[in-house]
Amino acid sequence: MRELILLILVLVSLPLVLKRPLWALTIYLGATVIRPEMLFWGGTSGSYVFMVYYLATLVGLYLRGELLNVGRVLQREFLLMLWMLGAILLSIELAQYPVFREYYYFIELLKGFLLCGCLYLLVKDFDDFRKIQVALLCCFAFLAVWGIDQHFRGNERLEGLGGSAWGDSNGVAATFILFLPAALALVFTAENRKQFWSGLGIAALMVALIICTKSRSGLIGLAVALAMFGYYSRNMFRIARIAVILMVVALPFATQQYLERMNTMTGEGGFEQSARDRMAMWQAGLLIFADNPLVGTGFLTFPEAKMRYQDHFQHLDEEFRASLFRVENKKVTHNTYIQLLADTGLLGALPFCLLVAGGIVLGLKARRLLAGAGELRRELLWISGLCAGIAGFAVCILSIDAAMSLELYVQLILASILYRITMERLRGALPKTTPLGATS
Repeated sequence: MRELILLILVLVSLPLVLKRPLWALTIYLGATVIRPEMLFWGGTSGSYVFMVYYLATLVGLYLRGELLNVGRVLQREFLLMLWMLGAILLSIELAQYPVFREYYYFIELLKGFLLCGCLYLLVKDFDDFRKIQVALLCCFAFLAVWGIDQHFRGNERLEGLGGSAWGDSNGVAATFILFLPAALALVFTAENRKQFWSGLGIAALMVALIICTKSRSGLIGLAVALAMFGYYSRNMFRIARIAVILMVVALPFATQQYLERMNTMTGEGGFEQSARDRMAMWQAGLLIFADNPLVGTGFLTFPEAKMRYQDHFQHLDEEFRASLFRVENKKVTHNTYIQLLADTGLLGALPFCLLVAGGIVLGLKARRLLAGAGELRRELLWISGLCAGIAGFAVCILSIDAAMSLELYVQLILASILYRITMERLRGALPKTTPLGATS
């Protein structure tokens, strides 16, 4: 019955989304958060949703005559994505080790980047931007409720929540941290009490879920994201008050087990072993990069490539070394930056680092403009929120492999689009109500 209901909803929505491809793209992005298979207890039921709304976005753009408007798409961020994509393809072609389905992951990244390009064509004013952000925040709120329920039903660290794309519990925490400051931007720019309490409620649910993951890197990323939003928005005091409220609301989820796990960050217990393990993997990744600095050993080849460097770890005890270089279920990098350096060399790691750094710097630009923002304060606070999320995520991916994270690239593109819209209005090139790219 659920499959039939979903099919009917998709068919009914098609005429609407073809007229408004922004809706099709928003539904697609929402489906990457609340994945269709979640509604059918696993399997591939409902997976056609991605294909349908992806094609609907492209067809809708074609019908509007905008699909080939390449000039609007060729912005700095998208060019960096194309550079990164080209470097990944080159590394695959020159790969020194065979990797299962490497072209599959390349194609998935290509599809995601093309969808990001469509954002340049569809998001023409602040209202378009806000619709996407609010829709995604609602999806994250629903997923947070779902995840908290799973937490109490036995999936204590929420492994697999959001599908395989987010990886383990650290990946789940990182993705929620990416969007948390956007929820706070909704609070800061609320026009009425309904919007204020809705944003605060979403933020509280997100913080509660982050705590449920028991992710140590998530706790650090959470602190960074909140601090950066306070700094970017020039309102540290208000952020501190909201942070206290969020922590009080989330306190019931901070169990004794959670507190004990966080206490291990002092250098005792499991953290010491985990840190030792990851630092060894990072060292192996840097050794691979040193030998293959330009194009790496091939995208996603680190688990295999590191095996030839076992001799560099003879100083470790035998049991620990055997666990690092086990043949079954080989260990990964647990660091996105080092993963890209090892797998794709400087050609692939540099554009990714420039993308992330660009998002962080964009927040600094918004902070500077906020000093005399006037009526543009709303837009600049949203930019600050997205950039603070990117900063928190940038810290989290020091301990996870997240080069395939579509959500990161979407937030980077949306932040850059809103910044350009804001600058156009600031320069007086566009009236307040004129969409970006429209003629007067």
